[in-house]
Amino acid sequence: MLKHLISYFITLFLFCEPYAEELRKVGFFTNASLLYWQAEEEGLAYAVESGSTDHLAPHASVKNPKFEWDFGFKLGLGYRTSHDRWEWLLHFTSFQTHSDTEQSAHDGNVFFPVWIKPATAEMFFADQVKAHWRLHLGLLDVQLSKPFFTSDSLTLTPQMGVRNGWIRQKFNIEYRGGNFPVNEEELIRMKNKYWGIGPSAGLSAEWSMFWNLSLFAKGSLSLLFGEFYLHQDEDTLGTKEKRLGIHSIFQASAPIVDCTAGLSWQHLSSGRFNRLTCTLAWDQLLFFSQNQLMRFTDSSSPGLFIANQGDLSIAGVEFNARFDF
Repeated sequence: MLKHLISYFITLFLFCEPYAEELRKVGFFTNASLLYWQAEEEGLAYAVESGSTDHLAPHASVKNPKFEWDFGFKLGLGYRTSHDRWEWLLHFTSFQTHSDTEQSAHDGNVFFPVWIKPATAEMFFADQVKAHWRLHLGLLDVQLSKPFFTSDSLTLTPQMGVRNGWIRQKFNIEYRGGNFPVNEEELIRMKNKYWGIGPSAGLSAEWSMFWNLSLFAKGSLSLLFGEFYLHQDEDTLGTKEKRLGIHSIFQASAPIVDCTAGLSWQHLSSGRFNRLTCTLAWDQLLFFSQNQLMRFTDSSSPGLFIANQGDLSIAGVEFNARFDF
C-alpha cells in the first residue's frame, strides 16, 4: 500500500502537467496541518544555583525550564467566491506542550528560591527543586484574502480577518531540603490565563518555480483585546499551611506576530478534488508579554510585587495539505 502511494506521488510530481485543467472559480476547500513545535517563554527561572549558602558565589547559574518539542494540529475550511478570486477561511490551531525538571544540588551547591514569598529576613535555600510548566494554546481565525498575480512567477496575497485566542499556562515549583524546616518544604502553584479577540492582517508571497514547486513566505500581525486571569498559591507540603493565596484579573491588549516560510507543491486534476497543495514550512510565532506572573519582593511591604512581562515564542515545522473541490 505504501509503495503504491509513494509511486503515485512521484508520478504526479515528475510527469503530470500542473495546469491540465483550470481550477473552478467557485468551490470549497479544506486543509490540515501537522505541527511539530517548541515553545519558550521568558521569566520562568525557578532557582539560582550557588556554591555558597549565604550569597551568590562566583559562577552561580540561573535555572530555567527545559522546553520540549511537541505535536499540534491545524484544521481549516474555506470557500472560493465567484467574485474576483476572493477566499474565506475558517482556521483552528491547537498546540499543547509541557516542561518537567527535577534537580538536586551537588558538590556543596544550593538552590536559592526565585518564587518564594519573602516572609522574614531569613535567607532560605534548598538542595532539591522540581518545576512543572504546561501550555495550552488555541487560535481561531476567520480570514478574507485575495491573490494578486504581479507576474508569471510572483503572487502576492493580502489577508485580513478576526482572531480569537486563548493561552493557558500552569507553573508549579517545589523547594525541598536545605535549611527549610522539616515538613515545611514549599510548593508554589501558579496559573496565567489569557483570552482575547481582535483584528489581524497579513501578506503572503509565492514564487513559482519548476515541477509545480514554489517558494512562499507569510507574515501577519494580530492585536487581541481581552483579559488576563492570574492565580498564585504558596503552601507548605507537610503542615499544609497556606503562605500565599492571591488572584488578579485585568484587561489588556496582546499583540501576536506570525511568520512562515517554506516550500509548496501543487497538482490540478479532474478527480474528486480539483487541486492538491502540499507545503513544508518553518513557523515562528511571538506572543508579547504573555507571562504576567507576580513576584513578591519585600517582606516589609507585603503588597509589593513586580510582573514578569515575559514574551512567549513558538517555533517549529509544519506540514500542510490543502484540497480544493
